[in-house]
Amino acid sequence: MPKRDENHMAAVRQQILDAARAVFEHKGVADASMNDVSTQAGLSVGSIYVHFRSKEDVLLQLIETANVNATPFDECQSAADMLALVERLLKLQERPDAANQAARTALEVAAITRRNPEVQAVVSKNFKNLRRAVLDAVARIASEAGHLEKPEVLAIGESLLSLLISAQAQMLIGVPTNTEAKMKSARLMIRMLHGAPLKPKR
Repeated sequence: MPKRDENHMAAVRQQILDAARAVFEHKGVADASMNDVSTQAGLSVGSIYVHFRSKEDVLLQLIETANVNATPFDECQSAADMLALVERLLKLQERPDAANQAARTALEVAAITRRNPEVQAVVSKNFKNLRRAVLDAVARIASEAGHLEKPEVLAIGESLLSLLISAQAQMLIGVPTNTEAKMKSARLMIRMLHGAPLKPKR
């Protein structure tokens, strides 16, 4: 039946993506091959090429479906929610995987983004979604307090986003993330939104 075939194709496609994610995280994008992906997926190489044109096509699909941490910001309803989330994300950058392979893979993706317009478009879309979620969350919290002007709220939102991105960038290139200093900055900015000292929810 056509519907069953479509479901089967979708399941195989997801199986390939799951396998590719594991291979890329273990070996890196440059050292990974479609043979590696097929072995991990338990499929023939020919089956892989039925669904994807190339290794970069697989990578593109993985980036398109990546979690860019927008949803947690969408769920923030208070300054305490925001502070807890920002502190958690900052602390995550202190603990890259033991072999630092995830960091190396992320750097590879950044290099591919510079030369591949398709990948760049998807990465840009993901960043815009994250930025929108952060700014919307900050605006919600500020509207509850009602004591800041719109330009001030925007400045705080952009500053929090920059704080998170700089922590990730520092982790990727292997330099200290200065997490405590960043958390103090985040607390200061979120306190400005809230209008009073606060502690994150646990």
